[in-house]
Amino acid sequence: MFNSNEECHRDTENTEKNLGDAESSSAPCPVREKIRLDKLIFQLTKIKKKLALINSFTPEYIASRPYEIESHIIELKKWLSTPPLSETLTESNLYKELKDFSEQELQMVNKYKEEFHFGLGTKLKELFAGFGELKGQLPVLRVKFYTIRFDFTNGEATIWWGPEKELIKKVNLEPEAIVQTIKSFDENLIKMWAKPEDFLNTIKLAYRHYIKINNLESGEKVNLFDLLLECVILIQGKSFKIDPTKTHFTEYSRIQFSYDLYRMKTISSLTTDIQLLVATFAITENREKSLWVPDNDFGDGTYYQSIAFKD
Repeated sequence: MFNSNEECHRDTENTEKNLGDAESSSAPCPVREKIRLDKLIFQLTKIKKKLALINSFTPEYIASRPYEIESHIIELKKWLSTPPLSETLTESNLYKELKDFSEQELQMVNKYKEEFHFGLGTKLKELFAGFGELKGQLPVLRVKFYTIRFDFTNGEATIWWGPEKELIKKVNLEPEAIVQTIKSFDENLIKMWAKPEDFLNTIKLAYRHYIKINNLESGEKVNLFDLLLECVILIQGKSFKIDPTKTHFTEYSRIQFSYDLYRMKTISSLTTDIQLLVATFAITENREKSLWVPDNDFGDGTYYQSIAFKD
């Protein structure tokens, strides 16, 4: 690893002396030269901190988070190639050593990245044990209702609900972070309603209100997103009705709606008077007209367009 403290300090002093000599000989603008010197010291300070951070990483940590380490090295290389440092210290031994160090560290991280790719699937399977079966092939894996797309170039993973339709979050390419994000999100979906009957009562009230204000007959189909809006209004608390501000608003997302419909479908006693109408293939890509709803815990699902309640 790189010992930066003494050499950075010594080189900074030499640089300041050189800049002072240059100022007396060529008489540049004092204000401009001071700004340049301040920038140089700022860059050296940043580099010193970044070196200390990189030196603190253990091999085990690097192996588990190679993309995080890579981002630090790339930032170091950026500082080294940015003026005035890149112009002032180009011929110094310190600058050459820093350049060599950053290249060597990057090569080492690339080896860790290859090992990381090889062990990623195995590690995720271990972490998802008891949650759901991990399926698919890199760069796309699936578990339960979730799709994970890996971007090895940028070192991130994108987590989707269903077949890459509803974005949940982008996270660093770290197995622990990916699994924790999905598990936490899944737990929050379950917490929305104390029991499935609560959701059923809410959606029925929403349906009745919608057909009443739109002069429709009971049993007529209603677009799912018209019903979603009605549900959003119904779940708001007293504080929002008194003062309808963002802080008082209770969110109810498309994903939550999708999960609640799935949960309702799994209980046959709740769906005897409900008809969910499947969306035509032509509108499955239209987010305003169709909603993907899981069929089971294995990632299968159906696109629905509307819903009706029988008398």
